[in-house]
Amino acid sequence: MKVIVQKYGGSSLATPLLINRIAQRVIKTKRLGYDVVVVASALGDTTDHLLDLSKQITKHPPGRELDMLLSVGENISIALLAMAIQENGCPAISLTANQVGIITNNNYTRARILEIKKERIKKELSKGKIVVIAGYQGISGDNEITTLGRGGSDTTAVALAAALKAERCEIMSDVDGIYTANPRLVTNARRLEKISYDEMLDMAELGSQVLKTTAVEFAKNHDVTIHLGSSFTEVIGTVVTNGSWYNPRVTGVVFDENVVLVCLKNSSKGANFAIASKLVREFVDVKFIYDMEQQCCLVLKKDDLEFAKSLIDAGIGQFNGVDYTINHDIGLLSVVGVGISFASEVIKKVLQVFGEMQILPQTYYFSETRLSFAIDRQQLLLAVSRIHDILILKKN
Repeated sequence: MKVIVQKYGGSSLATPLLINRIAQRVIKTKRLGYDVVVVASALGDTTDHLLDLSKQITKHPPGRELDMLLSVGENISIALLAMAIQENGCPAISLTANQVGIITNNNYTRARILEIKKERIKKELSKGKIVVIAGYQGISGDNEITTLGRGGSDTTAVALAAALKAERCEIMSDVDGIYTANPRLVTNARRLEKISYDEMLDMAELGSQVLKTTAVEFAKNHDVTIHLGSSFTEVIGTVVTNGSWYNPRVTGVVFDENVVLVCLKNSSKGANFAIASKLVREFVDVKFIYDMEQQCCLVLKKDDLEFAKSLIDAGIGQFNGVDYTINHDIGLLSVVGVGISFASEVIKKVLQVFGEMQILPQTYYFSETRLSFAIDRQQLLLAVSRIHDILILKKN
């Protein structure tokens, strides 16, 4: 029997009424003749609440204990959803990552999936059950509980779809697909019916909050088709799949306010490379690196700043005269698409907007598929809207 993997986000499971509604949708899929594997996130704001509790105990929670704490949220979700499915007349079983065998490395709070053991899942599916699996969590080779970082349930779902050779993976949340800009802030943003893995990787990396980057990487590497839809309307709005568009196009204008700019001063190429390499090896979320004479600037996720500072401080100890500054008042604006390199008309139009708005980027990064600028956060949202109007809606 063909397998479908469905993932439901925390907002989709926030109340008993919503849990019951999801149970009915899952059963409907089962009755269409599929084996169904469901991945559930923690209910509503449970993860944030648990994180706040830990911060009331200590400003720097140990990674192992933090993962032990945060993994609890998904256990609650899967038990309640399995109960709801059974109450609606269909057999179901909830399984933690440990019970399944979702094996990760031992990087607490940011683990990577290494292997998924399929035997338990297949055994339960063969009994006609819907299998409800905890997202976001894993188990290391040392038998320690780990978590996959924010949005990790997406990665769990796609990895399961790859392991089970599922027909498709449905990621259901409170939005009905990928848009050319954040529709909550840019009201005339357009929904994309189809997007390639490479475009989606850039969108996810640079600020679109619909899919986690590691989930897209898994999908690309294992050719898993992802269907993105709304669990409230049940509309599948965007398909992420293997494909490319040879005609240049702007896919979207995305932004990220949760970043900081770290600039190493008076640094040599050797110091820059050594410090930047250390950050990457330790899985710090570095958006991009701009290496100039006597200075190297890195755009990092705010959530990783304290950890990054400890690595930078340790690295600087090896070099004389290196110092660094941190700018907390920036945002990252990125234009994503195909064939939008430095020589294209796209960059000219972006710079025209910057000139009109008197925006001076602090640093920038260009490739064949993205243009990224670190700019003053106060100007960020207006700039996104204006650039979207010009590049997507073709307004002057």
